[in-house]
Amino acid sequence: MSRFASLSAAALAVLLWAGPASAVLNVAADIDRDTVEINGNLYLTVAVSGDSASVPEPKLPNLQSFNIYSSGRSQSISIINGKITTSVTFTYILTPRFIGQQKIPPITVSNGRETAATPELTVTVTKARQAAGQPQQAQPARPTRQSRGVQQAARTAATRGDQLFLKAETDRKSAYPGEQINISIKFYTSVPLSSNPQYVPPAFTNLISEDLPPVRNGEADIGGVRYAYSEIKAALFGLNPGPAVIRPATVVAQVPAQDAIDPFDPNFFQKFMAISGAQGQTREFITETLNLEIKPLPAGAPPGFSGAVGNYTVSAALDRPEARAGEAVNFSVTVAGSGNLKTVVAPKFPELPDFKVFDTMSSHDVKKDNDLITGKKTFTYILVPRSEGRKTIPPLKFAYFDPHTAVYKQLETDSVSITVQKGGQGAKTVNFNNAPGGGQVTASGSDIRYVSDSAGGDALPLLAAAVLGLPWWTHTAPLALLTLSFWLARFNRFKLANPLLFRARRARSEAFHDITTAEKFIKEGKHNEAVSEVYDSFMNYLSDKSGVKVSALTIRKAAELVKKRFPAVSEASIDEMRDLWQALELRHFSPEAAGAEGASDLVKKYSLLVMRLEKELK
Repeated sequence: MSRFASLSAAALAVLLWAGPASAVLNVAADIDRDTVEINGNLYLTVAVSGDSASVPEPKLPNLQSFNIYSSGRSQSISIINGKITTSVTFTYILTPRFIGQQKIPPITVSNGRETAATPELTVTVTKARQAAGQPQQAQPARPTRQSRGVQQAARTAATRGDQLFLKAETDRKSAYPGEQINISIKFYTSVPLSSNPQYVPPAFTNLISEDLPPVRNGEADIGGVRYAYSEIKAALFGLNPGPAVIRPATVVAQVPAQDAIDPFDPNFFQKFMAISGAQGQTREFITETLNLEIKPLPAGAPPGFSGAVGNYTVSAALDRPEARAGEAVNFSVTVAGSGNLKTVVAPKFPELPDFKVFDTMSSHDVKKDNDLITGKKTFTYILVPRSEGRKTIPPLKFAYFDPHTAVYKQLETDSVSITVQKGGQGAKTVNFNNAPGGGQVTASGSDIRYVSDSAGGDALPLLAAAVLGLPWWTHTAPLALLTLSFWLARFNRFKLANPLLFRARRARSEAFHDITTAEKFIKEGKHNEAVSEVYDSFMNYLSDKSGVKVSALTIRKAAELVKKRFPAVSEASIDEMRDLWQALELRHFSPEAAGAEGASDLVKKYSLLVMRLEKELK
C-alpha cells in the first residue's frame, strides 16, 4: 500500500467538494400529532441526510391549508471508518386555516444528481374546544400597553368605520449590520372571520429575515374598542450600512356578510378561524412601508475581525487526546451565542508545522427562544500529525462587535494538546538475533578437487595463436569497450552530481507509466487502488520537477515552491494543480467516494495537467 494510504479515511470531512454520483440522499417528515384544533399549532420536522459534507434544504410544497413558519434547524456530522454522514433537521410550525381533513403534500429535496421525497401526510383539523368546567361567558379583556402607532391606527380605523386593520412595527429604527431587529405584524379584528386569514410576508431591501414563531393570539382594548389580534414576528438583520426598507405585508381574510357573532365569545377562535356556512366577502389588508437605517460599524476593529455582530463565546477541542502519527484527528472550533450565525466565518488558523491541515467543514444549529436568534456554529478541521511526541495547537482568536455596548471584543480559545505516538510505518524496527555463539568451527569438506594426477599440455600458446589469426578489426573491440566504460563512468558521476536534472527529465515518462497502471486498475474495478496510484504519481511528479519532497508540504506551500522554481508557470496551471491535489485527497480519504466515474475523471485530469506542466516547467 502507498504511503498516502496510511492516512486516516476520516479526513474526507474537511473538503466541501461535491460528492460522487453515487451519493445517498434521504428525507423524512414527521408531525408531532395528526389531530390539531383550529386555534392550535402543529410542529412539522423534516430530516435530510446524505453521505456528503452538506445536504440541500427541503423544498416545501404549496400549503393552501396551513400558514407555515420556520422554527429553527440543527445539524450533525459523523465520520465513521472514512464514511461521512450529514443530517440536518428543519423544524416548522404550521397553523391550520380550515377545519377538516387536510393534506401535507410530499416534501422533496434535490442535490442536482438525485431527488428524494417524503410520503404525503394527513392532518385532521377540529373545532376549538372549551376548557372543561369553564362557563360559557365572555372573558375579560387583557390590558396591554400599545404603541402610539397602534393606537393611531385603531383611531383611524374607528373613524373610517373599519373593524379590521393590520399594523407592522419594529422594535428599533436603526441598527448595526448583523444586529437583530424584531418586526411585529398584528392583525386586529372586532368581528369574526370565516376562516383563518392567509398571511403573505413582506419583502425586504438590505435585510434578511428569520421567522420567530409561533403565532401569538390575544385581546386588546385600544381607544375604547376591544379587538382580538393575531401577531406574527420575525427577526431582521441588516446587510450593509445605509437605508433598509420593509415593504408591505399582506393579509387576505374572508369577512362574513352578517356580523352576528361576538368576537369575545369563548368560542370566538373556533368561529374566527373555522369556515362558516355563510359566504363572506374577501378583503385584503396591507401594512405601510417601513424605513430603517443601518449604521456603519465604528473604526478600530481588531485584527481578524470578519464582520461577526452579536454576543458570542468560542471554544476549541480535539475528538481524542491521543493519536498515532499519520492518523487524522478532528479539531473543532465552536462559536456560540446570539446573532446572525450564518455570517460567522471560521477563525484564522495558525501555521502548524507539526500537522498537515485540511480545509474546514462547518455546521450550525439555530434556536429561536424568547424572540431571540441564538445557536452555535462549529468549524471542523482535520489534522494529521506528522511525527510522534507531545504536540500543542495554540489558541485561536475570534473577534466580534457587541452592538449593546458598541465595543469590539476579542476572544481566545484555550490551547489544545495531543499525545502523538509512533505511526504504523515509523513503528517498524529491525530486530537482531543476539543468541550466544556456537561451538568450535570444523571443516565439513574440501573445496579443492583433483581431476587428474597427471599434468596436461600447456594451452596458452595455442590460444594466443588462435587470437592472432582473427581479422584485424576484431582487435579494436577491447578499445571500444574501454572507451564505453570510461564514458559510462563519467556519465554516472555527472548524474550523481546533478540528480534534479535527471529526475525532472524522467518525470514525464514515469507519470504516463503510472497513468497507464491506474487505467488498468479502473478496468479491473479497483477504483481505490487507481486513485492511490494517481496520488503517489502526482506527488512524485511534483517532487521530481521541484527537487523537494512535495508530499510533506501543504498545498499552499507546494504551489509557492513551484511558482518560485518555475516563474513561467501560469496561474491557471497552479489552480489546476491545487484542484487536482484536493480532489485526490478527498477521494483517497474516503473509499466510498472513489467510484468508477470519479476515479476515471481524476486520471484524465492528471494526464491533461502533466501535458500542460511539461510545457511550462522548464
